[in-house]
Amino acid sequence: MAVETGPTLVTQDAVRNLAKQLDAAGRGKKTMMITTFAEQYDWSTQTVYRALQKIGWRSGRKRRADAGATSQDSEALTALAATLKLGVRKNGKATMEVPNARSLLAANGHEFSVGNGRIRKLLRQNNLDLASQKQPTPHINMRSLHPNHVHMVDPSLCLLYYSPNGKQCVLHDDEIYKNKPEWVNKIGSLKCWRYVLTDHYSNTIAVRYYQAAGETPENLYDFLLWCWQKHDNNPFHGVPRLLVWDKGSANTASAVARAMKALQVETYAHKAGNPRAKGGVEGANNLVEKLFEARLRYEPVHAVDELNGAVEAWQIAYNANRLPEYDARLKRPTMRQPLARFEIWQRIRQEQLRILPDIAVCRYLLSAEPKPRKIRGDMMISFRHPVAKCSLMYCLRDIEGVYPRQTVTVSPLVMGQDHQVIVGVEDYKGDIAEHIVSPTEFDDVGMRVDAPVWGEDFNRHPDTVIDKAGKLADEAAFPEKSHDEIEKAKKKNETPFGGLDAHSHLGNLYIPDYIQRPGTELHVPDRTRIEIKPLSHIDACKALVGKLGRSLSAEENAWIRASHPDGVPEEELPVLAEQLRDPHPQSPRPGLALVK
Repeated sequence: MAVETGPTLVTQDAVRNLAKQLDAAGRGKKTMMITTFAEQYDWSTQTVYRALQKIGWRSGRKRRADAGATSQDSEALTALAATLKLGVRKNGKATMEVPNARSLLAANGHEFSVGNGRIRKLLRQNNLDLASQKQPTPHINMRSLHPNHVHMVDPSLCLLYYSPNGKQCVLHDDEIYKNKPEWVNKIGSLKCWRYVLTDHYSNTIAVRYYQAAGETPENLYDFLLWCWQKHDNNPFHGVPRLLVWDKGSANTASAVARAMKALQVETYAHKAGNPRAKGGVEGANNLVEKLFEARLRYEPVHAVDELNGAVEAWQIAYNANRLPEYDARLKRPTMRQPLARFEIWQRIRQEQLRILPDIAVCRYLLSAEPKPRKIRGDMMISFRHPVAKCSLMYCLRDIEGVYPRQTVTVSPLVMGQDHQVIVGVEDYKGDIAEHIVSPTEFDDVGMRVDAPVWGEDFNRHPDTVIDKAGKLADEAAFPEKSHDEIEKAKKKNETPFGGLDAHSHLGNLYIPDYIQRPGTELHVPDRTRIEIKPLSHIDACKALVGKLGRSLSAEENAWIRASHPDGVPEEELPVLAEQLRDPHPQSPRPGLALVK
């Protein structure tokens, strides 16, 4: 069986002749003529009809009322399209085809009433086929207002690197095959990164190389500072208003983001997987690779520093359209005539050219985290500004939501001469609102120039959030009174709220009857009785000698010991002393005789 090839240049005349014959043929003969022509050229009848349609022939048959309609369930068709789309790998390879997807979905309850060929046609008609889904989404061409309005930056890994002995090496395509990732480990920390920046308005290109294991915030920030500072023989410089970059970790690092904020550069990180958002710098990377790096094969350099010197000379020549026999002018479809990039950039006006501050101050910003400061009672904070190189005072009384002794964060702004700072105020939800505050001016004796003057004016600080909350509470306690009346009422100890039933209702509360629970009595010693220890015999005799004024005899001593064997209570000493003085024969002392 011959392979159907369709119309060719040889058969186009035959198709035209067939069309003329069909127009002249009577009713009922056209189908036979088409069938005969198909057999003659080994085509199908559908191919013949398509060939006739391409030259403009129509059968004149009335279009069916249900033409374009299908019995295929739309939900099953959409599910099949989703299955095909999910089967596409990142490299574009389709791993799911219509027959397999139909089988998979039919086993899970979806119904298909037409053949696979008809399904493919329905997918194309509804733009659900893979070819349609691969089409890029429409994009909008953005506009910048002037030079240095918008800069775009993008780092890229180069195919060249430098060995420790200073030899320039280039990775070839067979070494960087996608299924052989060991090429990344081959060069290790010797990777050479290309950083490219473009000015969106003039499309001026700035390029610099760094040798590092990967992208780092330090290299990105160093590159931006290099681009924005003034260089000899290179007019391009100045800080932009907006910087566009991708969402790489080096770009969105907090240190770089803080530095951009201090330089008053707004940043925009485009959506991942959308390189068209900064297509200008993506194209610039390609230009540098083709127009500069391709030259290194014929004149190698031996270190990154030499590479940067060479690329600096190249970019100046390219932006100035001074490359020999090469037209490097910017050509946009709607431009009246091509222009050199430097020529367009030179249109920048004085108010649009923001000069980069001292490079030492800019490098300080990368490591300078916001500093905590506690608000003083007069709503002031102090901060050492890196540009002013001294501590300045800043008043926060006009910021909503701050109060004395509150802690805020402070970081410097270095653009301009106002020595402004960014003050971060955290609310109860943890969100931080940032405010730009200028320093407060003082005279030569240390007084605020905007302070009220004694005898002329008196101004108080606006109410803080704490003051406002306190006033609301006072107004609730003393309704229909002014602030001054409330203060007087509190001094007079007036009853708040017009009087409240604070304790009278307690006597009318329902108290349930509780069951009396039996208990056990505790026996504790009587701590009120004080036990006095009796005197020893020796101490008692000493005390008696003092009372009698004489010494005791051996018989008296023996009598005391015999009558009080456990010691002599102190309260009995007067009685014993009296007995020892009494010479009466009735003395209770046994064995004592009266001597005349």
